[in-house]
Amino acid sequence: MPTIKNILDKYYNKLDSLDLDLIISRAINKPREFVLAHPEKKITKKQKTIINKLIVRRLKSEPMAYILGEKEFYGLDFKINKNALIPRPETELLIEEVLKELKNKNKKLRTTIIDIGTGSGNIIISLAKIWTSDVQKELYGIDTSQKALKIARYNAKKHKVDKKIKFLHGNMLKPILNSTNYKLKTKNCLIIANLPYVSSQNYKKYKNQLRYEPKSALLSDNNGLNHNKKLFCQIKKLLAACYLLHATCIIEFSPEQKNKLNRMVKSYFPGAKIEFKKDLAGKWRVCNIKI
Repeated sequence: MPTIKNILDKYYNKLDSLDLDLIISRAINKPREFVLAHPEKKITKKQKTIINKLIVRRLKSEPMAYILGEKEFYGLDFKINKNALIPRPETELLIEEVLKELKNKNKKLRTTIIDIGTGSGNIIISLAKIWTSDVQKELYGIDTSQKALKIARYNAKKHKVDKKIKFLHGNMLKPILNSTNYKLKTKNCLIIANLPYVSSQNYKKYKNQLRYEPKSALLSDNNGLNHNKKLFCQIKKLLAACYLLHATCIIEFSPEQKNKLNRMVKSYFPGAKIEFKKDLAGKWRVCNIKI
């Protein structure tokens, strides 16, 4: 029977060492530290078959998150499959912005937090897990994909926050707008939107890197801003339906969209306070809109 070292030697110049360690770790059901510390460990025939299958997938450039079925986000592990977008490190900036907003909220006033395009639930679940202060809040995660919502509900239960979050199926704010069951009971509303924002031009440019992820969670018309345009229309309806509602919308976008997004926000919400934030790579990534 081959050993861990035999596998490592065979693929060391074909595969990233970390990826290879994690694949072996998954196949033998041991932590990566075990793989590094026990190169003499023998690999069974069944384990070798699993390793070979996973290596073939990785050599075809399939993301490790899909191969391993999980991805870390804001210090938490999330189940991931091809029905949901892979959480990105830059999206953690959304969490930071929301936490800043919550710290400034009056603790006596209830706040509704709505995660639009929740996907695997990584954003709203992280918030439910991390923010444990006595600010009263209602949490919603909305997605157009039932399959994505199934993953989100699984992750919420895994992290023991399933009782805190209502997951709704629908197009952005429509489940809130169209249902008396979910009429906002608060005067403070915080909308988090990590919507599809990849333009058709960029999708073609990065197709090889993006081809394994759901196209519907990535691609948007109008230079990647069409989904935001639709969201702004729905927010206007929400504001009209809820008297004296104070709304803050925090959006993730692609850096080259900053100026167009700025003009779009001003056209829908004249007088809104708009603030743009850069990610750790120094690229414009998040827009905070106080309406």
